[in-house]
Amino acid sequence: MTNSPTIGAVLIVKNEEVLLGQCLDSLKGIDEIYIADTGSQDRTLELAKLYTKNVYTDFKWNDSFCDARNFIKSKAKTDWCLSIDADEILHDFGAVREAVVMAESKGSLAVDCTMVASDGGQEFAYPRLFKNDPKCFWRGNIHNHLSELGAGLSNVRITHGYSPAHQLDLDRSFRILKKEVDTRGDEAVRELFYLGREYFYKNDYKNSVKTLKRYVKKATYFPEKSEAFLIMGRAYWYLHRGEDARLACSKALIINANFKEAIAFMAFLAGLGSENKSWDENGKQWAKMAETASNEGVLFVRKEFDFR
Repeated sequence: MTNSPTIGAVLIVKNEEVLLGQCLDSLKGIDEIYIADTGSQDRTLELAKLYTKNVYTDFKWNDSFCDARNFIKSKAKTDWCLSIDADEILHDFGAVREAVVMAESKGSLAVDCTMVASDGGQEFAYPRLFKNDPKCFWRGNIHNHLSELGAGLSNVRITHGYSPAHQLDLDRSFRILKKEVDTRGDEAVRELFYLGREYFYKNDYKNSVKTLKRYVKKATYFPEKSEAFLIMGRAYWYLHRGEDARLACSKALIINANFKEAIAFMAFLAGLGSENKSWDENGKQWAKMAETASNEGVLFVRKEFDFR
């Protein structure tokens, strides 16, 4: 009888004493846990050592998440790895075992997991479960991604939240993205997308539009590209450029006519709820279309929209 593949959790942490325990508690049943601490000054190390002997402190943080993730992957001795962060919770470890069996039978090196926002507002697929194989490694200093695509969506679900530790370095994501774009220019395609989104979050709508325009010229991944056009449309709206907002939103829908949020935004832009009867009727028609949209092929599925 063949032994079942072993599975290990791999984490990078820093100052996560508030959330680390609940994350590690959710991994009950896993074969091993491997943790790289990148310089905690709280009780994170003390807590980590209650769960595993595999705690490493010799990685020097260099503003590169892929370097840190590849470091802790190199320490794992299990057949498969589950990458999880301290502010995340695994829903059902049994589903991880099932996903590994499925992947092994297909000869797949990675499996997509469903990432669920803790507020219930967003879901997306991401390959967090992967074989401990040299072909599987992390790329990208920020918003990193696995070298292998996930072989279909599994029943593995991970809730992601927001760690209080982020408050200690609020500009970390922006800083790393800006450095990547400044260094690599338009070749940093994925980083351009996320930098444009960061500018939007900072209410810097002019730079958001400017950066996303650079991104869409190079982009080939349609789910991300349609998301970029939606962000661009919203930025134009806040800049009081309604026609440009409608044009950008229409480009998101040309890519994906099932993008519910983009259709709902077009209903808003068309004048849904306006005192102008013809505008309101036009908006209502867009709203009807949004009701039937499936969100198939959408990068981030948000359940609630606020366009004010």
